[in-house]
Amino acid sequence: MPSNKYSSQLTQNKAYGTAQAMLYATGLTEPDMARAQVGIVSMWYDGNPCNMHLGRLADYVQASMRESIDRNNLV
Repeated sequence: MPSNKYSSQLTQNKAYGTAQAMLYATGLTEPDMARAQVGIVSMWYDGNPCNMHLGRLADYVQASMRESIDRNNLV
């Protein structure tokens, strides 16, 4: 199974050209579009004690993913 099984639906299908244009605008290259994509989203808010930690958690997850980009052929 290819590592970009799900992200290729967005990055390879020409019906999603506008979404691909946005990805190119962020700096992705043609080879990047053939690789698996991983998105990290956080809905944190400092004014709510229930959510205050989510920003730091997202930063940790993002740092961990950056360490494994080359190893897992991710963008």
